[in-house]
Formats: sequence, C-alpha cells, structure tokens
Amino acid sequence: MKFRSVVLPFVAVATSALLVSIAGAAYADNVVIDGDAIAIGTQADIDFGTLTCGSTATEQVAVYVQSNGHQGGGPQVFADAAVVDVTAATLAPLSVTVASGAAGDITLPADWEGTAYPNTALSPTGATAVVTLTAGNASGDFTGTVNFSAVGKNVNGVNITRSDSITVRWKVGPCNVATATTTTVSCPASIVYTGSPLTPCTATVTGEGGFSQTLSVTHAANSNVGTATAAAAFAGDATHKPSSGDATFQITKASSTTTVECPASVTYTGSALAPCTATVTGASLTQGLATTYLDNTNAGTATASATYGGDANHTGSTDATTFEILAAAASCEVTGYTGEYDGDAHGATGWCTGLGGADVSAGLDLGESFTDVPGGAAHWSFDQANYASQSGSVTIGIDRAASSISLLCSDTVYTGAAQETCSATVTGAGGLSANVAVTYTANTDAGTATAKAIYDGGLNHKASEASTTFEIAKAPTTTQITCTGPNAYTGTEITPCTARVTGAGGLDENFQPSYADNVAAGTASVSFPYTGDANHEPSQDATTFVIDKASSSITLTCPATVVFTGAPHTPCTATVSAVGLADFAVDVSYVDNTGAGSASASASWAGDENHVGSTVSGGFPIAKAPSATVVTCPTAAIPFTGSAITPCTARVTGAGGLDQAVSPVVYADNTSVGTATASAVYPGDANHLGSTGSASFEISAWTLNGFYKPVDMGSAVLNIVKGGSTVPLKFTVLAGATEVTDPATLAASFVVKGVSCDPTDATSDDLLATTGGTTLRYDASAHQWIQNWQTPKTAGKCYTVVMTTADGSHLSAQFKTK
Repeated sequence: MKFRSVVLPFVAVATSALLVSIAGAAYADNVVIDGDAIAIGTQADIDFGTLTCGSTATEQVAVYVQSNGHQGGGPQVFADAAVVDVTAATLAPLSVTVASGAAGDITLPADWEGTAYPNTALSPTGATAVVTLTAGNASGDFTGTVNFSAVGKNVNGVNITRSDSITVRWKVGPCNVATATTTTVSCPASIVYTGSPLTPCTATVTGEGGFSQTLSVTHAANSNVGTATAAAAFAGDATHKPSSGDATFQITKASSTTTVECPASVTYTGSALAPCTATVTGASLTQGLATTYLDNTNAGTATASATYGGDANHTGSTDATTFEILAAAASCEVTGYTGEYDGDAHGATGWCTGLGGADVSAGLDLGESFTDVPGGAAHWSFDQANYASQSGSVTIGIDRAASSISLLCSDTVYTGAAQETCSATVTGAGGLSANVAVTYTANTDAGTATAKAIYDGGLNHKASEASTTFEIAKAPTTTQITCTGPNAYTGTEITPCTARVTGAGGLDENFQPSYADNVAAGTASVSFPYTGDANHEPSQDATTFVIDKASSSITLTCPATVVFTGAPHTPCTATVSAVGLADFAVDVSYVDNTGAGSASASASWAGDENHVGSTVSGGFPIAKAPSATVVTCPTAAIPFTGSAITPCTARVTGAGGLDQAVSPVVYADNTSVGTATASAVYPGDANHLGSTGSASFEISAWTLNGFYKPVDMGSAVLNIVKGGSTVPLKFTVLAGATEVTDPATLAASFVVKGVSCDPTDATSDDLLATTGGTTLRYDASAHQWIQNWQTPKTAGKCYTVVMTTADGSHLSAQFKTK
C-alpha cells in the first residue's frame, strides 16, 4: 500500500454563524502522519463580533473526521464503524459543551478504511458542540481558544487520539464606568438563646459622593446555640458597582432551673420510699426529671435530688431537699428463769415482731445473765433501727447443787519417806472439779496405810467426804559388782572388783565379792548375794572380767642405704622383748627390696597364752646403680656420599643385667670429608643412673683420576691447543672402591681461569664457568666421565681448567692457545 504524507488538521464546522468550507481548504505542513485526524476547516476561528457589556452569546460548532487518503487501514487510522468520542475544554469567559449521547460522538461508516473516502474526505456525520461567551464590563478586543480532542479505536482495537484547537474572537463595549461600593454587616458579639430565630444584625452599603443606603440582612444558623451568620448584598446600579458583606455572632446557652419537691415526713415501711417530684424550666423548656434518693429506706433524714445536664441550648442545673422517715412500733415478749445451779449462765428469754410479722429480735437485748447462786434481776431493752425503743426487767433464781468426792490411791513400794500416793477430786454441776487435801495414817514403813479427804462445800455446792487404804511393799535392792581394768597377766591372783548394794531409804553398802579363775590370762568370775531386811528385798550379782595377755615388743635394725644389684636385699634384723621372757630373734619380711627406691621391712611375733603378739615395720633406701654407655663406630674410613652418614651404634650396661641399645645416636660433621663424631645419652631408669658415650669415624674423599689423554697432567705441564677447538676432559671418580656414575651424586663443576703464561705470575679472576659444548656425560663402556671444552679463540693465551666434585676434590690442567 502506498501513502501520502499530509497535514491532518482539526475540522470545527459552525452550523449557524460559523460555516465549514471543504473545497480549497488550506493546510499548514506542520504534522506529517499516516492516518486519520480531526481537522479544522478553512474558517480557522469563531468571531462573535461586537457584544454589549455583560451580555452573553453562543455559537454551535460541528466536528468531523478527515481522511488522509488511506486504503487498507493502519495503526494511525480509525477502524471501520469506529465511534470517536469528542471532548472540548476552554477558559473563562468562554465555556464549551459537547452534546451528550450520540450527538457528542462521530460514528464512522463501515467502509471508512476503503477507497470511498479519499484524501481530505470528511466523515458523513459529525459531533456538535456549543461555545458560550459571557462578556464582561470592560471594553476592548479579546481572543480565546477552544481545544477539541477525539478518541477512537484503530484496527488493532487500541485507542488513538487526535486533537486541535480553534481561536475565538470578540469585541466588548463601549461600557459605562461604575464606582466601587462597600457593604458592611454589623452584629453583636453574642446573644442568649431564646428558642426563636435571632436577627440582631444590620447592613449598610456606602460609596463615593456620600452614597449610603440600608440593606436587608439574611441570617443563617440563627436559632440554636453556636455560630450564626449574617450576609447582605448590593446588586449595583448604573453608577455603582455591586458589593457584599457578611459577619458572625455567637448564640450562647440559656440558663435552666431545677426544682425538687418532697413531703415533710413519711413512715418507715421497710422498702425504699420515693415521695418526691422534680421539674426543670428555662427558655422554651419545661420537662420532668428523674429524682435520685439517698438514705430513703431506713428511719431518719432522707435526701432527694435531681440534675439536669443541659442540652445544646441550655446550661445544666441541679436541686436537692430532705424529708423525714419516721420509726415504726414493734411487739416484744420477755420471761425470767428458776432452777438449780448447773454452771451455765441463765438469763431472760424473749422475742420481738415487726412490720408484717418480721422477726426483729436482733434489736432485743435480754439484759444480764447469772451463773452463781442466788441469781438476780435481768433488765432487758429493745433498740432496733426503724423501730421505737422499749425496756423492762424479769427475775433469774438459782439454788445450790450437790457435790461428790472421788478418792483414788495406788499401792507403792517402800522408799524410806512418807508415802502419799492418793488423790482426791470433788465434782459437781457446773463443771466443779477441784483437788481436795488428803490426810494419811501409817504411810512410811512397808504394810497397810490409810487415806481420808473432806470437801467443806462452796457458794454453789453442798459439802461431802471419802476414805480408803493402800499397800506399801518392801523396796527392791540392787547388788552391783564393779571391776577396774584393764588387768594384764602378772602371774599372781588378781582381785580388782567391789560389790555394792543400794536400795530405798538410804541403803548403800560395799562388800568383798568371791572370785574364781583369777590368776591366768583369760576370763575370771566374781559374785555376791545380799539377803535383804524388814523394808528391803534380797538381791545378788555376778560378772566376769578379763585378765589380758601381757604386751611384747620387737626391735627392727636396718642399714642407712644399699645400692641396687639386681638381687633382693635382706640387710635387717628383728629382736622380741616380753615380760618374763629372754629376748629372742624372729625372721624379717621384705617388700620392694630389689629395685631402687624405698624398700619395706617388717617382723611379727604371734605371742603365747600369756603374751600378745607384736609387729614392727621399717625400711631402707636402695640407691640407683651406675650405668656405662659405649658408642661404637667403624675404624675404617667411610667414603664421602654427599648425604649424612650414620654408621655407629650405642649400648648401655649396668648392674642387674642391664645391657641394651641406646637411641638416638646423635652425629656431628657426618656429611663432609673429615672427622665425624657420634654420641648417645642414656637417661637412666628406675634402677640405674644415666650415662653418656661418644666416638668418632673418618669420612674419606673420593679418588679422582685424570685428566686422561689428550690432556697431559702435571704442575709444570702446559697443554698447547688451537684456539676455538674442542678439548675432551676425561676423568674417573672412585668412592672407595666404587665408581661414581650418577651426575647428581657427582655434582661436578668446571671453572676456566685466565692466567699469565709465566707460571710465576698470579692468576686472573675467573673468566667463565662452563660445561663446554656438550653436557657432562658418563661413558659406561670406557668407565670414564667426559666434558667437552671449547677453547677460547684468541691465540697466545694461557688458561687453567679446574674440575671440582661434590666432596670438594678437584683436578686441574694448564692450557695455552695457539
């Protein structure tokens, strides 16, 4: 499809004063797009002409869609049958209104995208809009702009927007010039609510030349409490401009009065009494209130009150008053008491009945209660809240009660003192329980004793008495044998015991008992019988005591110290001493008596029939034995290897069969050629002291042979060679009798030094270090090393070649170039 680039302006067509002319339309080439646009026609503005001051005029405008000569549609083309919504906007004094509904939309034909609508063709129908102008009072020429916009969907269903604007022109005037005015509204600061609308404000308009007149005032929110408003307006006239003014004032709450009314008194009923009424009054206010009571049930002064909390237009108020609640009468019945003393308190009995048969006895005080003989008068009273008080008296009579004595005795045993084993108790009504004194006859020695008790009576009880007998038996005795100890065997009779007899009445005597088996060590017997007397029973005792064996002792003698030998040490002696026996020796036992350290020695004797055994222990120290450490190394020299050489061994010997290897063996100077040393340390053990040992061995240098032909050797020999030629340096190296064939082990280095051809001259500094033209190699078939050296090219120069091996040995030869 082929498109042309054209300007798509907006079309605004006036259907009345403003006409649309399509033919010969002129476009400004400012926008080049492919698609549809809202276009403006040849009449590029709306001209309202000249308007009178303050007048209003309208113009109706039609809006169309203009084709861009398209076929086939595109993203910038409205779709077939699309509904394009038109809107418009402007600024005062202009206003614009697009018709509602279908009149405000552009409905495109179903073949809009086809050839029926070529370039610049307009849609068959358009949208209508009305532009309104309100002229002011200022004269002059004026312009404005109305902006149109249209939105519709393209072939892809996506909204696209097209917009343009049209200029509006008009003239106003000439207009007459009016002077300014001022409208003033005056109100009081506040006024009290009355229940009716309040209109306290006035208004006046003033202007130049003494212009002044009164205006009517409009009030608002002027009935209830709050902020009220007042406003006035001057419409203006031919010579005065309009003006307006406003003001506010406060409507404040009116007061209220609360009144409570009650009767002077009412009678107590047992229920809450509410005889009062309450009323509140005020501006446009009269209503009843709920009454609140305090202390309005019981007899006394009650309080009634009411409170009005106020409302939107009235302040609150309160009132209170009192009334009396009178006491009621109760019915009371009270009786006295007559009876024998029983220990209880006795008084009047009775009850009181109140309103409705209610029991109000809680208010009845029955007066005094009496326990003892003869009683008395009880004075009662009634005093109950809400009831009238009452009082009176009745008689309480009490007579003496009988008493009874209980006399109890227990048989007893003679003690040497008067026996009083009885107790007497008098009992009676009312909890009488008291001890009564007892008198005795024949109540000290063993036999029959007599007891008697008498109660003389008391305030509330009559007198009574009682008597009985009891037995006093002989007192028991105790015979006790006491022996001292311990008692050791002495070879003679041992009598360490005493018999003591004790009993009631001060009996306490000592006697010598009889013995058996009381010489030899072991158990001895002792006994004693007591025959008794008129007041004491007989008794006896027997016991034993032990004759202990005599003690013994052992003396253990050991040396101050011994030295470890590997065999058990038995250096101690033991001697037993005991009463009646001559000293004699016993065997000694040992523990830990072989190894170095603390050895234990002990000796025991089991004893005999008359002597206890004994035991003794001691000890002696076993000191560590010395040791000898010997290091053994080869006597023959060991060839240099380039590594540390460790050919030695070490052993330690000592008492008790000590003979073992010692490690580690520590070496010094055991890598390079020369004398190496080896040493070992034995730290000692539990039985031996430590020791050290050392030895040495020789590390011999390698044997170097060469250089071989074609090189001649000797300190005075000078090999003549051609400058720049290659000289093979051939040699062999022996480590002892073993040929060195490994380059790494050999570690040979070559140094070539420039020297004076006069052997007496000093040599020069090293010129270079070289391996020659090829790497040092070993020829296994010839059993020799070969290093090719390329001589310097300058003729007439003298050189010394020095080859050094890893052990520090070297070969050297002298050369002169020709």
